[in-house]
Amino acid sequence: MKEINIVIVGLGGVGSILSERLCRFLNYSKDYEANILLVDGDEYEPKNYERQEFFRMGNKAETKSDELAMKFSNIEFNSSSTYINETNVGNIIKEDSIVFLCVDNHKSRMIINNYCKNLSNVTLISGGNELVDGNVQLFARKGGKSLTPDLCTYHPEIANPNDKLPDEMSCEELAHSEPQLYFTNLGVATFMCWMFYNYIVKSKFEKSEVYFDILNMSSDAKVRILK
Repeated sequence: MKEINIVIVGLGGVGSILSERLCRFLNYSKDYEANILLVDGDEYEPKNYERQEFFRMGNKAETKSDELAMKFSNIEFNSSSTYINETNVGNIIKEDSIVFLCVDNHKSRMIINNYCKNLSNVTLISGGNELVDGNVQLFARKGGKSLTPDLCTYHPEIANPNDKLPDEMSCEELAHSEPQLYFTNLGVATFMCWMFYNYIVKSKFEKSEVYFDILNMSSDAKVRILK
């Protein structure tokens, strides 16, 4: 069996759903032995139930780690109750990591993307969404070379973010969040799992970005060229 080290950053609307689906696949796989680190500095609250999957209040990383460990005994789980920033990113993401980036701000995406650009071997799968549409990107490096464009190449809003990290925000700013739809979060999580299966299991990475729109009942996979 091949050992894989997975980091899931963000256990909110997308990450809480993704973690369940990914772990079900890995727990019963005969090909992979998975170690999973869950990372989030936020807390689950009753208002989150309408679109996030969790079984009790508390820190999201710790709570979800405990829940998943009870369901999937063939996976080793660890948690980090922190937000990723430029100071601690190197303690969380290592060489050969498979990173699922499920955050809702561009500054976190930029920091993690730029750190991964300096690793020799890493897989970064990033998902994000608005109310009824979303996108998923794959940034893969192998042997010190990029196989796909990084997150910033086609997205200047990530390269030059106007937002803040969660640990830079006030309590009032943290309390305010844009409206989200469970079905859209589920769509992002599903496409992230598809991206994982295509690249990690099947070694396919020609189409490294996909967009979807619930109201149009459509999806569009893109071939992104290295620049």
